[in-house]
Amino acid sequence: MRITLLSVLPAIVSLVQAAPHSRPSTPVNPRAQATSETCGSITDLVPLFEIYAPANTVHFYTVDDSTITSAMQSDVYTFNGVAALIFPTTEPSTVPFFCLVNTGISTFFYTTSATERSSALASGYSDDGIAGYVYPTQICGSVPLYRAHFIGANADYLYTTSAAERDNAVLNQGFVDEGIAGYVVELASGIIID
Repeated sequence: MRITLLSVLPAIVSLVQAAPHSRPSTPVNPRAQATSETCGSITDLVPLFEIYAPANTVHFYTVDDSTITSAMQSDVYTFNGVAALIFPTTEPSTVPFFCLVNTGISTFFYTTSATERSSALASGYSDDGIAGYVYPTQICGSVPLYRAHFIGANADYLYTTSAAERDNAVLNQGFVDEGIAGYVVELASGIIID
């Protein structure tokens, strides 16, 4: 006697449906469990713009539209797009993303670390304020914002959510991987900002 799949399929389906599920389902959206006590409001996110001065090999990041407009009118910078989404003001669980500038070597440096900030200030950088606020750990659906450092005639820092872009900068452009600068909301996350 031959048993065909079609003859036993209804029995398999009923067994699977009747069996208790031993593990809870995993939420597809990591923000689904976000609360106002732990996560910033996604409606408060703003673009972290990236511009680049190829003649000086300088990347610059800001949330300020007027700064971008002024820089673009100077014909020194090119617009590279939006690096990530960050918060313009403090939100639950966020920390400042400090901006420091060294005009002597034409470079901008960003960090969440008070220790790194102090070291940069002691080595010739000036405080350029807070670029925005980011998460210090990977929570609330955030992704790593990688930092890579180019050491040459003009030092430069690259910040990206793309591991492939970071790897390309390290393997092909002379940058050194410096790890994760903070955690941000990736532009490709599907969140629409008005």
